Order: sequence, then structure tokens, then C-alpha cells
Amino acid sequence: MHKLLSTLSLAMLGISLSLTIAPAAVQALPEAQIVSKLQKTPVFTITNQTGNFFQQSAGTAGNNRLLTPVFMELKDAVAFLKKIKKEQPQANKVAQITIVPLSEVYKLQVESKKKSANMSFVFIPAEQQLKSALTILKKPYQKSTAYPVPLFVIAIQQKNQYVTIQSNNLTSLFFDKKEAQQSLDMFKKKEPKIAAKAEIRVNFLQNLLDDFTDNNYPGQDQLVLVPSPESRESVRKLQVAQSKSVSAPASSVPKK
Repeated sequence: MHKLLSTLSLAMLGISLSLTIAPAAVQALPEAQIVSKLQKTPVFTITNQTGNFFQQSAGTAGNNRLLTPVFMELKDAVAFLKKIKKEQPQANKVAQITIVPLSEVYKLQVESKKKSANMSFVFIPAEQQLKSALTILKKPYQKSTAYPVPLFVIAIQQKNQYVTIQSNNLTSLFFDKKEAQQSLDMFKKKEPKIAAKAEIRVNFLQNLLDDFTDNNYPGQDQLVLVPSPESRESVRKLQVAQSKSVSAPASSVPKK
């Protein structure tokens, strides 16, 4: 769990929180800094034995795009792998789950946009985290709808904008709502007067990635992603399994 320090600081969050008034944008963060922020967040992809991403076609014949699913949690990648192996047994005998850092997906995503390639990465949210986010946003959940990946941040509303709670000069963006709640509870115990108005707000991963690429707001360099406990544990277990068996899911960076 992310530990809050007793010393409190507040910082403007220049990303797309509801009612946030973002300051004027300046030059985007350097790519090396963005990569550094994302490289500790694991995501789960489907690849073949040569390291190529599994892709699905979408759109019409004249406007066809190749979609590469990227999962936030292992169980969703496992369910998807079972599905494609059932639907395409011959083509996917060697399909496997591969762990990659979010930074690698981001770099491929940026490269694809620069080349105007017809390949897109689709981030698949964990259903429970999505439902938690929609509850906060007071929006209904529709199973057939494609949703972005939610992030949870602790913030305090001040007039018509939100300021985020910082710990050790960092603003945590949680993939897991329960972990965000644990940090909020700790904060309320240490700073009850200030924390009385604190709450969990929702942002989305793609918004964050877009802002990293296109904008740079005060405090943006202090944002840190906190992977869910489930994804951290999944990585640990997969790495142990890989060390014991050559048939275990890979953890190398796949090819485009």
C-alpha cells in the first residue's frame, strides 16, 4: 500500500479531472521522463512465439484498423487467451501471455501515430475497477460498452477546481480503488481537519498518456502510477513460473 507521510502538501493536477481548470499548457514532458514514469507499471498482452502482438481487425474494408488489446490484470488476459484459442485453434496454438512495461506500449503507440499506421492499442480495464469508477462518476455500467481504464486519485475541491493530495512530493494515481481508499483513510487519520473534504476522484489512463505527450502542467512531473496489488502479484507469480519452466508466459518486450 502507498504510505502517506504526516507532512501534507497540495498540488494542482493538470489532467482531466471533473471541474479541474487546467493551467495553460507548455512544452510536453521529455519522452525519457514519460518512459521513466511508465516503466514500473506492468501490463499483459497476447503474443505469438515470435513475439508479435495478437491483433484484431476492426472497421470497414476501406478503413480497417488493427487493434492490439492490452490488459491491466492477468485474469482478463487469461480469459481472452482462452477465447481466441477456442475460436482460432490452428492460428493461435503458440499464443501466450507476455508481460510488458506500460512504457513499451506507450513508445509503440507514439511511433504508430507518427507513422500514421493503422495499428492501435486498446487498454482493457479490470471490470471491478471500472464499476468502482462509474459508481464515483454516478454513471451506469453497460457490459457491451467499451470503457477506458480508470485511475483513482485523492483530491480536495477548492472552489471550481480540485487539488491533489501529495505524499513525499508525489501525487499517486491508483489503478485499484481499494488501495486509493486505504491511502485516503490513512490521510484522514493523520490530517482530519484538512482531510474532511478529501475524496477519491477518477481520471483515465489514456487522458494521462495524451497529456504526457501533448501538455505539461505544473506538478505533472510529480505524478506516479501505482499498479494494482493483483497485477503486482501476478507479475511475481509469472516470473517465478518462468524461472521454473521454459513454457511459462514470457516477460520480454514483444515485437510490433
